[in-house]
Amino acid sequence: MTTETVIVGDGPAAWIMALTLARQAPARVTVIAQPSPDDVDPFGPALTAPAAARAHHARAGVSEAEIMAIAVPLFGLSLEGWSDGPAFVPSGQTGADAFSVAFHQQLARLGRLDALADHSLSAQLARERRYAPPSRDPASFLSTLDHGLSLDAAAYTALLRRHAQKAGVTVVEGWAASVERAPSGALAAVILADGARVVGDLFIDASGPAAVLTDTPFQSWSGDLPFDRLHVATSPDARPPLYLTFRATNGSLERAAPLPGRMVTARLTRGGDGVPFQPGRRERFWDRNVITVGAAAQVLPTLSAGSLHLIHRAAHHLPRLWPAAADHAVEAREFNRLMTAEVEADRDFALMMLRGQGAVPTEAATHRLALFEARGRVSRREHEPFTPGFLAAALLGSGVRPRCIDPLAEALDPAKLTARADRIRDLAARTAAALPPWSSAP
Repeated sequence: MTTETVIVGDGPAAWIMALTLARQAPARVTVIAQPSPDDVDPFGPALTAPAAARAHHARAGVSEAEIMAIAVPLFGLSLEGWSDGPAFVPSGQTGADAFSVAFHQQLARLGRLDALADHSLSAQLARERRYAPPSRDPASFLSTLDHGLSLDAAAYTALLRRHAQKAGVTVVEGWAASVERAPSGALAAVILADGARVVGDLFIDASGPAAVLTDTPFQSWSGDLPFDRLHVATSPDARPPLYLTFRATNGSLERAAPLPGRMVTARLTRGGDGVPFQPGRRERFWDRNVITVGAAAQVLPTLSAGSLHLIHRAAHHLPRLWPAAADHAVEAREFNRLMTAEVEADRDFALMMLRGQGAVPTEAATHRLALFEARGRVSRREHEPFTPGFLAAALLGSGVRPRCIDPLAEALDPAKLTARADRIRDLAARTAAALPPWSSAP
């Protein structure tokens, strides 16, 4: 049975959902293209996403070439202000595990943890500003490469909208003035400013912070995160770096994200001027027959996988949980379980990283920190976008050092570990030097 699905919004969140459902669900999709600024997050025109975004684009039928024409690859994160000097957290694979011993555990055995990023091809490409797509051939060293994306919001929206309309999505230009509810409390229709009535079975609120369709309460995380003001600025840069830069002080957190020809800086502060910033999430992401995505659903600090990733995850889950009954209760419960786990894992990563700036880690985040501080062991949450290697590098870069070496690493021959690590480091450097310089598409 075809489900009449109505989406409100005209930004990436709306068009990601529209394109995905048009291609993957038994839905007839109508988008009420109401302007929805900051519908992903409030951090400006640079939308960042981890490497998993590329798989979502492929499933939605958007080519890698189209994406890379409006994006800058992100080969990792540069952390400044967490320890004595900057640290780099690479995307992709760093080193190689040996006998079930993680690579960072091997370097801990050798006393070489500070040189972790030297053994990553992604880190070398970021340093040299070179580029190659990851290889699917496991025998190729390029298969260890991976990168996230920093996307131009306006160009990304236009690209997704074109693909969605080609896939058969209907577009209604207008503003949602009010909603009409059935006796059960479920939405029956959206009433536009001109009086037109758009009926549906399932509604998706992608309207950004306005959240025009949902009445689900918003849970604030202001007590856990120390920042309440946001400042966004854009500056020209002919050679933007191929990574994100995070700078932390006692009173602020700054993210510098590259776009073709420019840099976008988002700075979170305590008090003073700036736009009010309130992190948190909806108590339920799917409530009756309304699903919230993007900034209508959650607002996270910049130091996380980000809301664009969570929109992709919502778009991944929804076709697989397409409602089988009119009340949607069974599917909504599972969707809420999955999205709650993913949003809170993202939040907990930020809380772990910002513990020195006044953040209050949750019980789960505190456990993960304690586990790593004991012997460098990494605990990974369900559907978390970060690999164990990335998490280890991030915790090390933020100043966490294991107190003891893992017994499995202690049992390995240090001479053999040294020779192996040196080969990986040298291969990463040679491979990067042989690859072409990055140049953004015109």
